[in-house]
Amino acid sequence: MVYISINHKVKEFVIYIGIFWFYKNELIARKIAVNELKPDEIGMVDSPFEHITEWEVRSIYLPDFKELVSTEYQQLPRGRVIYSNQTKKATVYMDGSLFTEKYKAQLINYFKLTTCPVIWRKDSHYKVFKY
Repeated sequence: MVYISINHKVKEFVIYIGIFWFYKNELIARKIAVNELKPDEIGMVDSPFEHITEWEVRSIYLPDFKELVSTEYQQLPRGRVIYSNQTKKATVYMDGSLFTEKYKAQLINYFKLTTCPVIWRKDSHYKVFKY
C-alpha cells in the first residue's frame, strides 16, 4: 500500500492481485486487495484464486462469453499478478502473447498497479495449451 499526502489529507491507494485471461481483447479476471491477505514467509502475497476453479467451477467468463462454455481454462492466454511486501513491486506472470502495451495497460488499470513498479514475466504455467 502507498500513502500520499494531498493538502494534509492522506489518500490510500490499494493494489490488487489475482488471476486473468484475455479473450477477444477483453479482460476476464478476478482480484483481491493485497491488504486483505497475509504475506508468506518471504514476503510474497498471492491470491487464493486458481485458474481451473474459476474457469471450470465458477464459470468466470459468464454471462458475457457463453461461447466459452466448452473450452478449458488453459486454451486462452492467461496469467497471475502477485505482490512483494519486501520490494513493494508487483509481478505479472503471463503467456508470451500478452506482452503488448495494450494488454499491459488493461492489467495495470484493473489491478490498480499505477502506484508500484511492475515486473512482467513469461511463465510456462501460463502458456496457451493448443489441442
